[in-house]
Amino acid sequence: MPLIVVYNPVCGDRKGAQLTTETVLPLLTSRGLTPDKVAATEHAGHAGTLLLSYINGLTPSERAEGITLILVSGDGTLHEIVNVLHGARTEKDGPIPSLRIVLVPGGTANALHATFFPPSSAAPDAEPTLLASLLAFLSAAPRLAPLTLALTSILPEGTCVVSAVVTSTSLHAAILHDSEALRASVPGIERFKIAAAQNATTWYRARARLLGPVQRYDAASGAFVALAEEHELLGPFAYFLSTVNVDRLEQHFRIAPLQRSLPPPHGTQTMDVLVIRPLRDPSLEGKDGEAEREVFKDRIWGALGGAYQDGAHVHARYANPDGKKDGPVVVEYFRVGGWEWIPEEDDEKAHLLCADGTIFHAQKGGKISSSVLARTAHDLDIAVYA
Repeated sequence: MPLIVVYNPVCGDRKGAQLTTETVLPLLTSRGLTPDKVAATEHAGHAGTLLLSYINGLTPSERAEGITLILVSGDGTLHEIVNVLHGARTEKDGPIPSLRIVLVPGGTANALHATFFPPSSAAPDAEPTLLASLLAFLSAAPRLAPLTLALTSILPEGTCVVSAVVTSTSLHAAILHDSEALRASVPGIERFKIAAAQNATTWYRARARLLGPVQRYDAASGAFVALAEEHELLGPFAYFLSTVNVDRLEQHFRIAPLQRSLPPPHGTQTMDVLVIRPLRDPSLEGKDGEAEREVFKDRIWGALGGAYQDGAHVHARYANPDGKKDGPVVVEYFRVGGWEWIPEEDDEKAHLLCADGTIFHAQKGGKISSSVLARTAHDLDIAVYA
């Protein structure tokens, strides 16, 4: 099977080249492996075109074997690759070969790697080894985890983007949008916290339609309960995020814990959707003013803080008028086949979309539609050594 090493020298702490030359390549050499190609990305989007060019140079028999890609980067570089391959799947030169990926985390958050190699419960503060996926690839009995992909369309312009990690609107999209202005001065994850503070009291006016099969997590029974084939949610929203493949967006931020602790049946492709709607809080009495938003700010941070406590936020509840915290759940957790997001025209930030860290903007009067891609639809066979 052809073996290629691709590294992004500028993502994360900019140590991709050093990690590749001083650690990854020597380890491969010690195991008797010589990559067929080693390449650095040179600009945004280069990883995908670089890999596609390599694929187009393979013989039919080499394509049939599939490719092993050692990727020293963050989730954004994988996002570029998946989108280029998805767009090229109907090329006349033949089908895209199966892709087996070794993840060597070199980005800022590294959500996929953190999901497949989470902190140990025995040592929760310990850093998982950067070479965990590479060592899995080199092991006597390697395990592969196939990736589910989501396709998101921005209508009516027809822009489409494929995600392998996260798709979001509302607070998460606003944080990613505003954090880009801080990247140069604050290269680490601290910039996300600064951007979060900037959007702490913003609510997003929209309605969302969940597409079947739709299930809602019932915290009392600890199980998913089937709903109608379509389920509509009315805003305003503070948070709206969906994930495929991952239960966390960084090592300790386990935002969608049920992706791993209560996974869908084997072979089922779904996405997990997490929603926070402020007006479900009984204490706000249906009011949407500056005072209520200021009060709710502490509640949303309190709830989302549970994501840093191994996903405890999915059990958080609002207080009822009697003060007991046995009201509605703060975080509504759904498992769906897809969703539609219809923002109100005059709410500019409600038109933001984040797809694996890349920001898009829907037109006024438009909508955003996201769904799980059946493998027969995209004809991509992608798996990660886990």
